[in-house]
Amino acid sequence: MRPVRRKRILKDIRRHAFYNACLLLTIALLSLMLFCGTVISESLRSGMDNMRRRLGADIMLVPKGAKEKAENMLLEGSRSNFYFDASIYEQVSGIDGISEVTSQCFLKSLSADCCSSEVQIVFFDPESDFVVGPWIEKEYSGKVKGEAVIVGNDIASEDGRIKLFGQEYTVVSRMARTGTALDSSVYFSEDAKEELLSHAQEKGSFLTEEQKASGVLSSIFINVDDTHTAQEIIDAAHKTIGDIFDVVYPKQLHESLAGSLLRITGVVNVISLSLGVILVMILLIINSLIMKSRKSEVALLRVLGHTKKQLVRSLVTETGVISLSASVAGCLFGALIVIPFGRFIGMSMNMPYLGPGILSAAVEFLLIVAGVFLIVFLSSIFFIIHTTNIEPYLALRREE
Repeated sequence: MRPVRRKRILKDIRRHAFYNACLLLTIALLSLMLFCGTVISESLRSGMDNMRRRLGADIMLVPKGAKEKAENMLLEGSRSNFYFDASIYEQVSGIDGISEVTSQCFLKSLSADCCSSEVQIVFFDPESDFVVGPWIEKEYSGKVKGEAVIVGNDIASEDGRIKLFGQEYTVVSRMARTGTALDSSVYFSEDAKEELLSHAQEKGSFLTEEQKASGVLSSIFINVDDTHTAQEIIDAAHKTIGDIFDVVYPKQLHESLAGSLLRITGVVNVISLSLGVILVMILLIINSLIMKSRKSEVALLRVLGHTKKQLVRSLVTETGVISLSASVAGCLFGALIVIPFGRFIGMSMNMPYLGPGILSAAVEFLLIVAGVFLIVFLSSIFFIIHTTNIEPYLALRREE
C-alpha cells in the first residue's frame, strides 16, 4: 500500500471515529469470543483424549479411605501419597480372571535439584507396566532400572541427565504433555526406591515412616479378561486380602467426564452461537449506519471523477484495515486470558485441560483472524456496493 494512500485511508477512518470505534470494538469482541471458545473447547477435548490414554485400567485398587485422593490424581494429576502393604500385590496377581496387573508407589512433593518446585516421584514396574507406557512420547531402548528415569514434560534436563538429591540420573524418555501435575513427575523403576530414599534423607527431605518403608505400594492397576467381570475380580480380591482397599474405576471416570464435557461444550456452543449472531447483527447495523453517514461523501467523490470501482476498493480497504486490527487485538487479548490461565480454567471446571502448543495456538489465531475478516467483509460489502451505486444527484439532494 502506497504511503499517500495509507495516510488517506487512516485520515478517513479518523474522520468517522465514532462509528469506526464501535465497529472496531464489535469485531474485537467477536474475535475474543471465538478465540477463547475455540481454545477452551479444543483444550478440554485434548485433555479428555489424554486422560483416556492415562486411564488404561479397568480397576484401580487403593488403600481404604484413599479413593477421593486417587480420583483427583487420575483426573487432575494432583500430587498425593497413600500406601498399603506390598505383599498384597502377589496375592491379587494370582486371582483368576486378571489379564494384566501392575503396581505403582507415589512419593508426594519431594524437593529436587532439577526443579524450582517440588516433584512427584513415582516408582513403577517396567516389566508389568501398561499405565505409564502410553504416555511415553518417544520409545526408548533398554530398561528403566537403576539410574535410568522417565521424566514428565516439564522436567528440565541437561545433556539427557537430571540431578535429584545430589545424584545424577539418565533420562531415557520423556512423557507426553498432560497439562496436569504429572508433567512435573519423575518415574523410577521399583528397584531404585531404596537408594533414592537414602539420598533424599541425606539431603534433608522429610519422609514419613510409611515412605521410608520398603515394602509398600500405593495402587494396583488391573485389566480384566474377557471371561470375567470387574465385579467378580473385586469380590475375589475381598476374599483374598479382605476389606482393606477401595476401588476406583478409571474408565468409568472417563466416560462420566466425557458426558460432562459434552454438556459443557454444548452450552458453550449455544452461548457462542447466540453471541455470535448478536454481534454479526450489530456489525450489520453499524455498517449500515456508516454507509448511510457517508452517502454525501461518496456522491461528492463520484462528482469529482472517482469511479464506482475505486470507491468500492477504498471503502473495502478501510473496513479491512479496521477488521484486521480489531481481530488481531481481540485474539491477542484472548490469548492472554486462556493460555496463561488455562490450568486454572480446567480446575475451575473440574475437567482435564490440555492447552494448545505454540504451533496449534498460532494456527487457531490465524484461522480466527481470517474467519472474522471474512465475516466483516460479507457484512459490509452489500452496504458498500449499494451506497456507491446511488446516483450522486439523488444522494446529494436527499442530504439537503
